[in-house]
Amino acid sequence: MRYLLNRLRSSGGVAAVRELDVTPSEQRALARAAARGALIRARRGVYSLPDLPVEVLLAAQIGGRLTGPSALTHHGLWVPPARRSPELHVEVRVAVRVTGPPAWARVWWTREKTTPQFGVAPLESVLAVAAAALPLAEAVAVLDSALRRTWLTPSALAVMAASWNAPARRAASRSDIRSESGTESVLRVLLGEAGIEATPQPRLPTAEHARADLLVGDRLLIECDSEEHHAAPDQRRADLARDAHLVSLGFIVLRFDYRRVFGHPDDVVAEVAAVVERGEHLSARPTAR
Repeated sequence: MRYLLNRLRSSGGVAAVRELDVTPSEQRALARAAARGALIRARRGVYSLPDLPVEVLLAAQIGGRLTGPSALTHHGLWVPPARRSPELHVEVRVAVRVTGPPAWARVWWTREKTTPQFGVAPLESVLAVAAAALPLAEAVAVLDSALRRTWLTPSALAVMAASWNAPARRAASRSDIRSESGTESVLRVLLGEAGIEATPQPRLPTAEHARADLLVGDRLLIECDSEEHHAAPDQRRADLARDAHLVSLGFIVLRFDYRRVFGHPDDVVAEVAAVVERGEHLSARPTAR
């Protein structure tokens, strides 16, 4: 039985008996293991290990594999803030029978013979669904994190996105490998939608490798504080000291935290827009004679 468990684990923890290529006697052994609780019978002919993540098991019970926003964590990508009623995104072959998928699940049908059929979809499928399902700013943040954390390159993303639907292609066109956090990516896109171009990770004149999160014009610096990186008092004091030094050099510094960007995005954009409307994002230049 141990070798069957190892085979199941090497298949991602959940698989159909035909994928495991088991004999009739081995299939009966799997059924007996499920009966005594050593395995879980996800659906007819599909078994999983008992420690399988619950969302992966639910996807298998529906008839497919985890994809899109539901699979971001499994690929180490940035995850948008949790919504009140998060959907479970499941990729299912059109040939698979799905009986009444629950209201909290969104099925993405595919004509491709997905391999493996269960578990977690590969990065390409996950990004295609996430870019189509999420709001533009969050979709771009996910793609930025894929450029930053995985093997994906901007050119590879462009090729991949050529077959995506229009909203997903738009998100891919707005992605930027320079972005270093989801909060920064989201704010960059929100500002862009308001007609304000923001450059990610501009160099600063304070040190050799010093950078800001965003630059508007040549003078307005925007810092996006994530909760995990800027909650410590020592880090906060260092941030304030750096801001003061940049202001003394002639920059304007606006600092927004995670909760404001995601909780009050309109207010954040309005505050940046107010500075831009006054022209304060640009350095003063002599009037041409």
